Amino acid sequence: MKTTPFGKQGWTPDIIENINDKTYLITGANTGAGFQAARILLGKGAEVVMLNRNREKSNQAIAELKTEFGAGAKVSFIKMDLSELASVREAAAEVVKTVPKIDALMCNAAIAQVPRQTFTKDGFESQLGVNHYGHFLLCGLLFDRIEASNGRIVVVGSEGYKMGIKTIQFEDMNWDKNYHAMNTYCHSKLAQILFAYELQDRIQAAKKNV
Repeated sequence: MKTTPFGKQGWTPDIIENINDKTYLITGANTGAGFQAARILLGKGAEVVMLNRNREKSNQAIAELKTEFGAGAKVSFIKMDLSELASVREAAAEVVKTVPKIDALMCNAAIAQVPRQTFTKDGFESQLGVNHYGHFLLCGLLFDRIEASNGRIVVVGSEGYKMGIKTIQFEDMNWDKNYHAMNTYCHSKLAQILFAYELQDRIQAAKKNV
């Protein structure tokens, strides 16, 4: 039986040691995988800053986490809408102002299978705009703060990047001619994967501590 470097069970949250001194930023952390990541990290003693667009749902998520881990759980919320680049800039400025260090930025938030072609406030196809462009800008704005902590940038991808048209449609990034809920979603996930690999290569070439 083939095993992983982590043993027969593979990687599990039990492997995480005490991370009381770590701070994690997670986009889309009030539900789904982002919320579960927040739960795991808080359970190990870390501080979590949620970057979400919905204030009410974020407050509900924080209340649930504090019920589980106690009123002193280090979890907070900064409003950010990835579909508005101005909102991303405002949130990043708030992070720089209020979060002394970032040990990891987890680019988790995403929208998927939008049935009809829609656009972000800045005029981008919505799935590409939210899933990739918004995170691209956020990573750039927070890069220096992440590097100062020898931190990480985590891009949450999807097997969808292997599906769809399997290439970037540079001639029609908004999919005006051939919009398709699934193919366009896969396009956005491919953009994220390519971004992650290219960022990694450039960081290594520049000898940056990220």
